[in-house]
Amino acid sequence: MKPTVDEAIARVARAAEWVLVDTVPLDFACHHPQGMDRADGSFFVSSAEILRPAEAVTGPHGTSYTPGTGRGHLFEMSRRGRLLRHWELGEDTVYHAGGLTHDGQFVWVTVAEDRPDSRSIVYRLDPATGEVEEMFRYPDHLRGIARDPETGLLHAATWGGRRVVVLSTDGEPVGGAPVPSRHVDAQDCAAVTAHSRAGRAVTVRAVDFEVADAGRLRLYALPDDSSAPGETCLLVLEAALRG
Repeated sequence: MKPTVDEAIARVARAAEWVLVDTVPLDFACHHPQGMDRADGSFFVSSAEILRPAEAVTGPHGTSYTPGTGRGHLFEMSRRGRLLRHWELGEDTVYHAGGLTHDGQFVWVTVAEDRPDSRSIVYRLDPATGEVEEMFRYPDHLRGIARDPETGLLHAATWGGRRVVVLSTDGEPVGGAPVPSRHVDAQDCAAVTAHSRAGRAVTVRAVDFEVADAGRLRLYALPDDSSAPGETCLLVLEAALRG
């Protein structure tokens, strides 16, 4: 019997060999990819276009950060890297698109200021109509989001994965907890040892998984930034399952 994605991930050894089976150049500038999920045969990708990076500023009360400037993007692309649709998200200094999720009907995506202890806007896209709706605003940087299929609640992570918050679909907090360790940023986790052509761990940016067959897990990854079409590639890797 073919396992679920969660079951397959649990059966991949930490030292598993990930074999690159395909490299697909994107035909559009993907900028700084952040989140990726599949819906109805295509990929939805969130990305931040950084025009002026946020900068650390040391003052009498410690270190703070300038907001920087940029644009938030949501792309729909085919499995062969062709741009199908594009939406621009965010406003003013809220431009850093973060993680996204497809809940079976809608695509949810976060856009935040590119600094800790800031603010975010959560959007919902209907892929069938292409309509994007602002759902709520949150007084902190939300970098990733998922929706529980049983409760319908949203689970999001703050800057660096320092805290997990549980929210209703209109942004009301209903739970959450701090992450015990702050020594390692969630984005630094890279158990998959394969690297992109730019030398990045393939899991450092947007990733998605599917079960290739009963014995292999497939990983889709967009680890590299780009400022021109063809510079970012969708990498497709596979690993054997234990047992």
